[in-house]
Amino acid sequence: MKRLWKVVPPCLSDVQGVQAVLNATDGFGIVDDPSHYKPIGMSRGGHGGRGGRGGGGRGGAMGQRITDSAIREADVITGTSKKVLAAFDDLRAESNPAFVLLCHAPSSAMIGSDLAADADEIAARGTPAAYVEADGSRDWVCGAGAAMAAMGRLLLRPAETIPGTVNLLGCTQIDWTAEAVASVEAWLESLGWRVLTRWGAPDRAENLALAAAAEVNLVVGAAGLPLAKYMESEFGVPYVAGAPLGETRCAALAAALRAHDKLPAAAGTEVGARVLVLGEQLFADALREALEARGGAAVRVLSFYETDRALLRPGDAKLAGEDELRAQLAAPGLELLLADPDCFPLAPASLRRIALPNPGSMSVVENFPALDLVGGRLDRWLDEALKEGIEK
Repeated sequence: MKRLWKVVPPCLSDVQGVQAVLNATDGFGIVDDPSHYKPIGMSRGGHGGRGGRGGGGRGGAMGQRITDSAIREADVITGTSKKVLAAFDDLRAESNPAFVLLCHAPSSAMIGSDLAADADEIAARGTPAAYVEADGSRDWVCGAGAAMAAMGRLLLRPAETIPGTVNLLGCTQIDWTAEAVASVEAWLESLGWRVLTRWGAPDRAENLALAAAAEVNLVVGAAGLPLAKYMESEFGVPYVAGAPLGETRCAALAAALRAHDKLPAAAGTEVGARVLVLGEQLFADALREALEARGGAAVRVLSFYETDRALLRPGDAKLAGEDELRAQLAAPGLELLLADPDCFPLAPASLRRIALPNPGSMSVVENFPALDLVGGRLDRWLDEALKEGIEK
């Protein structure tokens, strides 16, 4: 029962991660599912909703770009392939997508629908297509990462390197506002880089296909790591992983980009943590560095979402569920928690807490503040939060 959510709303699923990525492209997704989907993402006012098919419709690019196969009980016996291909025929007639990604939902995953074969059939009909390993059982970072990697395999071809260019990977609309992505681009331009493509933010397949020509990749969210690793092994494009939040982290990233090298490893805290930061791995790691720059010691990063083991410091952990978080929050000596406010009920009443903006993470029941924290904006927000914004 470790993964039973009793207090904290459950994470956005891997299917919703696929959805968020596709909604920023001129491709389209088909979920082999009887359920319907509404747009999901984040604007300055907060997260968008989810639910029935009403949503943004199938029409324009950069809107709602996912639909269901409308399977029913009888398809358990007959199979879902006809429904999936019929949904594709509708898509081709209505919007002629640049590419198509297919994924399971729990129902079709249980009956073993062969979506890889359906993707091959769609490709034979003239539209690039791929199956994404998502079925609603994992978190949104897994799904978004799998979707971007599948797009990379579909779209990218070897290309001559264009000096001074960089791709942004992992800036999904779940946890990155358009304003924040624009700020990252402005920061990179101030360093002499030109952004070639944006994976997770709005961009078209025609432009995304140029990504293998970049000199280096900047991975700003953990969802971009599978694509970064694929591009490094397949096309020799090096990558640097880190969210450019806070002046200290930005300075380190600027040096790493110039050197085409990873960020230097830092010491961790296996026991006796005084501060816990809970969130998406690269966002939380940048926040930890800003805390350490202010004299904070013994800061650990925890996450409910997919994490990269190579980027974990000693003491960091991926949590399976809220019971594991409750145990971490009961550790002696803990003084401060920075997390999604939905997690606060699990904390002892005496523990100081700071609500993170842009959680991009849990159920979209509430509207959360959506802030641009790129560069020194994180420092200013953190200084104010440490001084006045601590909840008790």
